[in-house]
Amino acid sequence: MAFWKPPAESSPTDGSISHPVRMDDGTESLVARIQSGEEQLREQLILDSMPWIKKTVRKITRSFFVEQMDEFSIALEAFSQAIDHFKTDRQVPFFGFAQLVIERRLIDWQRRQQKDSRTLLFTDVESPEGTSYVDQVADPTSEHAQADLETAESIDYLKLRLGTFGFTLEQLTDRFPKHRDTRLLCIRIARTLAEDDTLFDRMMVDHRLPVSELSRRLEVPVKTIDRNRHSIIFIALLINSDLDVIKSYLINFEREGS
Repeated sequence: MAFWKPPAESSPTDGSISHPVRMDDGTESLVARIQSGEEQLREQLILDSMPWIKKTVRKITRSFFVEQMDEFSIALEAFSQAIDHFKTDRQVPFFGFAQLVIERRLIDWQRRQQKDSRTLLFTDVESPEGTSYVDQVADPTSEHAQADLETAESIDYLKLRLGTFGFTLEQLTDRFPKHRDTRLLCIRIARTLAEDDTLFDRMMVDHRLPVSELSRRLEVPVKTIDRNRHSIIFIALLINSDLDVIKSYLINFEREGS
């Protein structure tokens, strides 16, 4: 089976994922085989992806010679972690997911480096179970670490899915409706969309909000839906994500508005 080879290096300026990969290029199938126990393929995939990993580290560190840097070792570990936690049923490219995992790990590491003095004090604090909180967080099997990891991964998948519609989570901040009634309307429309598998799947395949169908079902003007399409798409993706805590806020917001 042929391994995916990182494409020629190019640097996007819009903050998008640098290497969009088609779902049919075999990479995701290779990752699935590794997850199924073919561990001998892991090292080969990492070696074949080394130029791409170096480029990702260079982008974040703004350094060219990264091989001897701590950040490079962290990126390699994060790439391997991405192999373990990638979900092939999410309809997102593996290398897009891996880039987000690497970036998140490096940014977290850089922040910890800047807070050494606070971290030292934190190590002295014990949890009710008698172990230090820092040990619990460092232990990948602990409930704290697992919950944080799963939340971060779910956010990564959400970002990737938003990207297929041509906008980012950061851009959504300026576009999200300010008025309470409009927000409630967006949630109602998004919930109708998210709970209809056929309609939701069509949106994911076409990468376009089914404005006319939603307008007909909910008797909401097409212009209103189109004007708020980014917020509706985001909320629908959120409802169908694993971010249960954030989804609970949506439910409470709806209840308060009813």
